Parts: sequence; structure tokens; C-alpha cells
Amino acid sequence: MIYSRRGTRLMVESTLLGTFIGLLVVLPWAFGGYLLLLDWVSGPNQSLTPGVYGLSGSALDAMPFRIATQTLRALVGPAVTAWLMIGLFFPIGAGGIAAATRGSRWRVYPAVLLFLCNPFVVDRIRAGHVSTLLCLALLPWIFTASAHARKQNKLFAVRPALWYALAMAISPHAAWLGATIIVAVWLLPRPTWRGLVRAVFAIVMAGAVYTYALVVWLTGSRTLNVTQADLDAYATWSGWGGTGLTVMSLRGFWRSDVPGWDPWQGVWFALPLLLAMLALVFVGLALRVVDDPLRGAPMVALTVVGLLLGAGVSGPISGFYRWAFDTLPLFEAMREQQKWLALAVMGYAVGFGAAVEAIALRGARAPEDAPAQTPRTLWLRPTAIGCALLPLAIAPTLFWGLGSTIRTSEYPESWSRAEQVMGGGQGLVLFLPWHAYQPFDFTADRTIATPGGAFFDRPVLASDAVQLPGLETDSTSLRTAYVDRLVAAGGTGGFARMVAPLGVEYVVVAKTDLAQDYSWLAAEPDLQRIDVGPEMDLYRVLATGTGRVESGRTMVYEEALAAAAAGALGTEAVLAPQRPAVTGPSSQAAGGLTKESPTTWALAPGDPGWVVVPEEWSDSWQLDGEAGRPTVAGTIAFDAGPAAGTVEFTTWRLLRPALAVSVLALLGLIAAGVLEHRRDADLLLPQWGPLNFGHDAG
Repeated sequence: MIYSRRGTRLMVESTLLGTFIGLLVVLPWAFGGYLLLLDWVSGPNQSLTPGVYGLSGSALDAMPFRIATQTLRALVGPAVTAWLMIGLFFPIGAGGIAAATRGSRWRVYPAVLLFLCNPFVVDRIRAGHVSTLLCLALLPWIFTASAHARKQNKLFAVRPALWYALAMAISPHAAWLGATIIVAVWLLPRPTWRGLVRAVFAIVMAGAVYTYALVVWLTGSRTLNVTQADLDAYATWSGWGGTGLTVMSLRGFWRSDVPGWDPWQGVWFALPLLLAMLALVFVGLALRVVDDPLRGAPMVALTVVGLLLGAGVSGPISGFYRWAFDTLPLFEAMREQQKWLALAVMGYAVGFGAAVEAIALRGARAPEDAPAQTPRTLWLRPTAIGCALLPLAIAPTLFWGLGSTIRTSEYPESWSRAEQVMGGGQGLVLFLPWHAYQPFDFTADRTIATPGGAFFDRPVLASDAVQLPGLETDSTSLRTAYVDRLVAAGGTGGFARMVAPLGVEYVVVAKTDLAQDYSWLAAEPDLQRIDVGPEMDLYRVLATGTGRVESGRTMVYEEALAAAAAGALGTEAVLAPQRPAVTGPSSQAAGGLTKESPTTWALAPGDPGWVVVPEEWSDSWQLDGEAGRPTVAGTIAFDAGPAAGTVEFTTWRLLRPALAVSVLALLGLIAAGVLEHRRDADLLLPQWGPLNFGHDAG
């Protein structure tokens, strides 16, 4: 790392500068209300997502980050956590880029400004991609640790693995971004066998934090169905100037074509300013290659790789990207190609800082017999200052809540009254309109992820369909596919009877522009409307259909829907077509099933027969060691005897220790990294001790 008092001081100063910039961004969100963004919503009852337990295919990644975030919510509250996690990016990123830049204040401060104030950061904040931001903040730390280990020619180095593991624990995209950094530092300016061993060691050791992912893969847990359609749906936006210009300006987020999303057109990215910025960046990177090839050469390569891969299927290596997507393991994590620009953001900052420093210090390097100030050198420092402040041209769209375009929101009173009526309980709340993303009046019509799960205390069943052009959904959930069909049918007279086997006890309809599509609910039998105010409709589902329903029948969806509409469907388990088929009378029995934890249900003694468990179908759900059968609704049914029993999600038995191994591996790397740091400091700087750095050791 940087073993010098000057380097340490600049890192501290940069961290403070980053903290100040971060405060200017998040401060408006700290005065009440909840921060609601596209993929980052907050509410009073946020809890761990089912994916942490392996119960959902849409949230199986970055489990340590999800657990840490939930722990922070318990400590400071969900509202504070929402903006605090965004604010952490700024000091962490500032300190990291200061370490990666290495130089005078003329070099470090401009690099910090560009690293923190750029369109990539603005887009990710606006989208609520908090894990991506924190991953970006850690990339310079990975680079610095890898470069330092190479300069020392170590065979094994812990700190590259540590920073890489931290990044992967936060974001799955770090697996590819961090590995690219480690490999680039090994390869350039020339590869060595010791460097190869060091790189492999770092990647393997860091990979231990994803031990739980191995269990997910071995147990065949349900994950997203990511295909080439995702590449097209999340392709980098070409922009008004074409893909090349857009990507080089660090823009191109796939939603940038949404009106109002790209507010800085004609501000920082007017063509002359962009060309000036790019010239400074490229000249600065060239200077770094000459001055310090061990750091400069890989940084240039990372910048080029970030730009090329950031263009993705819209750029010059579209064919390679599609091939990699289909061929390389876990490459589907990079379905949104613009995230590769994180590498270019780091390279831009380092090059920009080097160029500004070269301008500012050019006069200081004049021959000793030259005049102290000449007309040529007189304007160097003011010019350098002007160049250094170029990133602040983006500040109006970043500072003060993204230029006051993002404000916190207060949930309507109707939502609070609905929460009071429903209270807690194991029964589900079906949230309508049935969209994963939608605008609300209380967000000033900004589209956000449906926030029902963050607001209500009860578990919420909401759509997980992304509904993008060419990609309606990549979900593999049988339950949501079932509700898709029910909502599309609408007003059949059997809606309540059909959702009861899902464990739905309440249906809420948020009054958005789409709410009129659900007016048919008022005429549905077995739904009791409860007045909670003008912003939400609340219905209690009078039908039941979970627990010991005793009877069962094998039917297809259409038969079940017709039977429900005709009033001929009771509480019996409606089993998906499968041999042996089951026939039986309509049943009115239900109950005897209590949820004890996210992964276990207790079945009380009762009459023998079928038991319906309102969980997503998986053969990992077992009743006393025996798997059940899928229902038409996408849930599970067991043929049970009269005795009590326990329904358990057995994958959690393996996932829980694997997750513990992942966390312990991360903690072990942290401890080993601290010891390695102290050992290096004692060896290189004995006169200053382990924490007070006195000489520049590179």
C-alpha cells in the first residue's frame, strides 16, 4: 500500500473530502421520509429477502451484504440505512482512489473528484444500485493491493484476496471486475510465474466467501432464467452521439432513454468539454505508463477493457460478449454490460489526476537558471485548477439529492391504516397492481420497485416480472406465474378461491394509474372490502386453503379456474397433473399449520389427508423427510398421517453452515490482512512502528 506519512495523510484527507462530498449528496434524505429508488426501496418493516435462505431465485447473491444491511437496519432503522449505505461509497471510494493514484495533492484531489463525480455514479444512485456503488469503491483497493504485492514480488499476498473478497461479498459483479484487475496486474507490463501463483492464490482465497453459492449450485436451487434476451434488454444505451461517445463519457445506463433520466446532456458532456476531459485522461494514463509501468500499464489495460466490455452487445466486440455470456461460468452476472465501466471510472480518475499534476508542476521542473515565472508558466497553476474542477461540472446533477430530483417519500395514510387492520401474521398480502416496478403518487410518479414488502409487516406476494421490451420476465417462480394468469383472466368469480391455496389472506390495491384495471375485484365473491382511505383498496380473503385440507384432486389450471368460478372448488389440494392422479370430494377443512421460521412449518395433529403448504414448490421442502407434490398454484402438498410433523426446507441445513463458512472466511482474510499489513510496515518502517509510516516504500 502507501507506506509514507505523506501518502497516509493524503489518504486521510481524501477520505475526509469524500465524506464531505457524500454529505452534500445524501443530506437532503436525512430529514425524514423513506428513500425510494428504482431498485432500492426502504420502509418500516424491511426484513431479509427469502433468497438469503435459498427460498427465492431472485436474491441468492451477495448474502453477506444482505445480512449486514439488515443488521444495520436493526441498529439505526431502515430509513437511515437507505441513505447511509449510499453515503458510504464516497469516503471508501475517495480513500481507495487516493491510494491507487499515489502522488501529490495536484494528482490525488482531481482523481478523487472525478472518481466520485461522474455519470456512472449518478446513474447508479438514481437506480438504487447500492451494491454496485460499493463494489466500485473497493476496486481501487484491489488494484493497489495487487500492485503493491507485485512490487514486493510476493509469492502469496493476503490483501488482494481480502479486498477482492470484500467486494464479492457485496456484489456478484465484483467476481469478474476484481478478477480482471488481479489478472491485469499479473500480466502487465510482463507476466511472471510468481505473479501467476499470487493471482491464483488471491482469486481462490477470495472465492471462499462464495462457499454458499456452491451449495446453491449443488442442490439445484431455483435461480433466475438469464438468457440472451437479458443481454438485449439490459444493453448499454447508445445515446444521441452513438455508443462510442456515450461509453467514453461514462454514460449508457440501459434506462437512460427514459425521459428525465439523463439530465446532464449539454452540461458536462458538451462535446468540447468531453474532448478536453478525454485528452487529459489519455495523456495522464500515458504519463503513468512512463513514470510507473508496474501500475500504469495495467491501469491503461483496465480502462480499455472497461470501455470495450462496457459497450457490450452494442459495441465492437458484441460477438465476443455473446459468446462469453453463453460459455464462461457465471458470466451471466454481467448481463447489464455497462457495469464494466467501473474499471474505466478508475482508470479515468488515475489518468486525470496525473495529467492535472503534470500541468501544475511543469513550471516547478524548469531548469534552475530559468526565471521563476515566465509568461508560459504563469498560467500553469490556474490552468491546472480549472482542469481539476472539470468534474464538478456534473455536481448540479449529483449534489443535494441528485440536483433535488430525488426526494424522500412518506407512505400514504391509507397504507398505514391497512397495516393496522392486517397486523402481523403468517398469511400473505397479495400486492396489486401486479407489477414489479411502477410509479406512485407519493414518489412524484417516479418508477420504483414495488415497496409493499418493505412497508407491511406480513409477508407480501408481489410480481417479480421486469416487463421490459423483449423480456417480460426471467423469473422461474411457479407462484408468480400462477398469479400472472389469474390477474390476466380477472373477474372470473373464483379469484379468492384460487389465491387462498397460496396462503393469501389480504389483497391490497395501491391507487395508481393502473388501479382501474382491478375494478373487477369489487364484484368477486369471498372478498370483503375494508375501507382504509382513498390511496388504497383493501380486501380480506374469506376463503381458506392451506394446512390440513384433507381432500385432494388432480386438475389442470383451466379446470381449477372453472371449478372455482362455479363454486365447486373447496379447500382441497389441487395437485398439478402427475401420476398417480388423485380424485376426491370437495373439502371444507383447513388449518393446523403454523410457520415457525422462514424455513420451517409445524403441522398439528389432525385427520389424515392432504396438507397444503403455501411455499414455492421445491423438492427440498419435506415433511418428516418425505418430499411432497406440486400444486397447480405452484405450492406444495403432502399426503400426511394423523400425527404432528415438521415441514422443513432441507436446503437451509446445508446453506446455513456454508454461509457461516463464507462469513468466517471473510473474517479470516480480514485478520490475515491486518497481520500482513503490520508485518510489512514493521519490516519496511521499523523506526516508525506498525501504524506510523515514515518512508515511501511504494
